[in-house]
Amino acid sequence: MSVPATKTAVLTAVGDLMFYGPMAERMRAAADPLWGFRPLGRALLEGDLLFGNFETPISARAENEPDAPAAYFAPPGVGAALAEYGFDVVNLAHNHIYDFGAEGVECTLAELDEAGLPHVGIGRTTEEASAPAIVRAANGTTLGFLGYTTANTALDRRHDYVACFPDEEQVAADVAELAGKVDFAAVSCHCGSQYNPYPAPETRRLARAAIEAGASVFLGHHPHVPQGVERIGKGLAVYSLGDFVAPVHTEQTRRTFFIRIRLAGAAVEDYDVIPCFITDDCQTILAEGKLGEDIAAHIRELSSAISAGTSDDLHFETARKRFFSQYVRSWIEELRFGGPKVLWRKVRNLRGYHLQLIGRILVGKLLFWRR
Repeated sequence: MSVPATKTAVLTAVGDLMFYGPMAERMRAAADPLWGFRPLGRALLEGDLLFGNFETPISARAENEPDAPAAYFAPPGVGAALAEYGFDVVNLAHNHIYDFGAEGVECTLAELDEAGLPHVGIGRTTEEASAPAIVRAANGTTLGFLGYTTANTALDRRHDYVACFPDEEQVAADVAELAGKVDFAAVSCHCGSQYNPYPAPETRRLARAAIEAGASVFLGHHPHVPQGVERIGKGLAVYSLGDFVAPVHTEQTRRTFFIRIRLAGAAVEDYDVIPCFITDDCQTILAEGKLGEDIAAHIRELSSAISAGTSDDLHFETARKRFFSQYVRSWIEELRFGGPKVLWRKVRNLRGYHLQLIGRILVGKLLFWRR
């Protein structure tokens, strides 16, 4: 009796792809929608399948929603260029997908569908948004992808299109159903705290729930900076892939990476972190020499904090320092311009994570005052 061949695949994953502002200007000047990728050559294409988080919607009219930034859109042609470059699947569940209203979503979906580039995370209903994208490697191995987000802007059911919130039980049920149909399942989740190098505890719980339900890979994005990597059972959690092809947000976001994950049988066999750097010209290059060593060492350090059990406290400590300097200030500004409705919307959208953060801040202040 013959033994079935072991299913294998190499999944390459990158973080945020944001084609707006300075990036769009460079693309127009060079008449090249793939301007940001050019220095990488074929480095991203050495695996079997390529995943990315397509963070900016495509918009032909470029008419943003009242509460959305005016610049965060990709010009038509970018989706087709990503397919031509070699992307096999992209995530659309993120906090900018509805910045340009239904037109932006429809323009994005139409271009990706016409280009034959599978996508996950957005739909006219939550059922449609939670539908997986199943892609096939050249050797016949199948990978199924699911996409979720915690972004309130994408979850508002008053929109024509919505995303799905990553409720742990629902994600586990979705993964279990998908895992029975494919060789490997992957979860893409847009969640966590921006510019925080340590994953939020709720993100880690979600990754564990997904992997224990049968996912081989958990891919996180939204923080814009790299976070650590954790092996969970037979799977792998990559908590934040950071920015990848994007304008430079901060000096932190320049230092990024992509990851090659080798899948074999029913497990993650191994993986490689490849350090990269975003230049002033909005091009992503392979980080070599001391720069590459520093980026790789930073990601190893973040991963060690997770395995040592210290990353949760480090996450809250980092978030606490930024809470009053950034979030409260932005709330005050929004209250000035938007009135009490804005504050009510903020309060209504508070989750357990935010309440835990506020609790830690208050306890910390109390302890400080008692000294």
